[in-house]
Amino acid sequence: MPTFQDNWNKIPKPGLNDQIHGVIKKEPPLKPRIQQSVGKLNQTFSKIDYMHKKLQEKDAKLFSRIITAQQKHDKTTGRVLANELVELRKNEKLIGNLKLALEQIQLRLSTMNELGDAMITLGPVIGMMRSIGPALNRFIPQAGAEFEGMSNLLGGMMTDSFGGSFELDGTSNEETENILKEAAVIAGNRMGDKFPSVPSQISSDLGSRVN
Repeated sequence: MPTFQDNWNKIPKPGLNDQIHGVIKKEPPLKPRIQQSVGKLNQTFSKIDYMHKKLQEKDAKLFSRIITAQQKHDKTTGRVLANELVELRKNEKLIGNLKLALEQIQLRLSTMNELGDAMITLGPVIGMMRSIGPALNRFIPQAGAEFEGMSNLLGGMMTDSFGGSFELDGTSNEETENILKEAAVIAGNRMGDKFPSVPSQISSDLGSRVN
């Protein structure tokens, strides 16, 4: 049975049917396809990183305005701005989780590109890509479509390498969920370290209004 290393720079040979019909289907080697995925992933990561930084900047400005409103005892303005900040931080947290997940995928694909083996590690990567695809599509529709294409490409490489269909087993799915949970926890901790909470008085006002 051919190994992943055998398929890494493999030039496909024509089968009997191809020889009969004089048609040779040439599949590109695996390494350039991995490199293509890494390149597209880097572009997507740059876009998400840019969006994340912009949200962080907006977060800081909004919070500064809330403090100013508190100093002026302008509860109405402070409450409106705090509402905006709450919604902004929801998206900020989600994009932070996406960014961490993309970093995980980047690392695995880059390592694979450098070492040229351990194809089995693609399983959790593909599962993670399919899991975060819908969330990515919410912020960058074009990147979301490209992400889906990348996951299909990587799934195709698994099929090519092992000569059969590839299905994520329960272990891979469980590992994917564990990675996503870990990323969410780390993102939440980072958010708490970087950004102060909404002033307690405004938080109390918001809670009273909701109740």
